[in-house]
Amino acid sequence: MKCLLMLGLALAGCSSNNAKAVDAANQDGTAADTSAATFALMSTAFNVAGEIPIDNTCKGANTSPPLAWTGAPNGTQSFAVVLTDLSLTPELVHWVIYDVPSSATGLPAAVENAYAPSNVAGAHQPVSIHSPTVGYYGPCPPAVHMYQFAAYALDVAILPGTTAQTDRATALAGLQAHMLARAELTGSFTP
Repeated sequence: MKCLLMLGLALAGCSSNNAKAVDAANQDGTAADTSAATFALMSTAFNVAGEIPIDNTCKGANTSPPLAWTGAPNGTQSFAVVLTDLSLTPELVHWVIYDVPSSATGLPAAVENAYAPSNVAGAHQPVSIHSPTVGYYGPCPPAVHMYQFAAYALDVAILPGTTAQTDRATALAGLQAHMLARAELTGSFTP
């Protein structure tokens, strides 16, 4: 029993990406289930706080990086991803994609720039920060900026009230209203 408690505490201490630690013991002293996953977001294109590749910016191909998530909470019915420039005040949302099916474990590289991208069946995207571009529009700063990709696990399969005319702010408000969990991945870009 003591070994299980120590293992649980050690595992909880190793969590990252704003993860909440799992309690190592129940109130009655029995070992708690420490196998519960933590929602996390990663990319094979760059590491946490690393440099976002030029291909994923306006200085290159301006295509979205591959993204993967793990540990979605029970009850997740869909996913969404938001790209935000953290270096501006107020922060500036570049890209929103939502209605990603609950069976997905991530997004491929180069998500098609369309309201309903063919390479992410069921998903939808509003106009990006760079109108009239629909979908992804990557970093394009005049100086070094920090960016955040955030994955949302949602309690709805389809974001209510959205259409092809929905803008980024409206979609983001819907994501926040239906969020079960959020995972973040930050990176920088130096032009």
